[in-house]
Amino acid sequence: MFHPFKHKQHLYRGHRTKSLDVTEDELVEIRGESRERTFDGAYWRTALKSFTTGMLILRLFTKAFYKIGMVFVALGMALLAIAALRRRAAGDVFDETKPFETSGFWVLITTIVVSFAYILLLVLLLTI
Repeated sequence: MFHPFKHKQHLYRGHRTKSLDVTEDELVEIRGESRERTFDGAYWRTALKSFTTGMLILRLFTKAFYKIGMVFVALGMALLAIAALRRRAAGDVFDETKPFETSGFWVLITTIVVSFAYILLLVLLLTI
């Protein structure tokens, strides 16, 4: 069976990833980039998607849905604030000489904020 993307392989410096011989420094650099992408990206992407959803609701729907749009905008702003505070409080989280410390506090804060927003959205949807 023909698969249009079968010929495409993941390459690093022109080599297949499974046959690549990298130095320890290059491996640390690759891992650091993926950690940073996950650490920074997840909170920022979620916040921007929530903010954008709220803006779309505000622009496209009637005034009856404005409160719902504002909840999404507020959720996006809150997640951006959490992301910024988490980044500042983390310090040098990518320093492998320091012991690993979980981010349970930030997960708890995020859970509380998102749960409150969803409960508020449910109440607003039931009142429309």
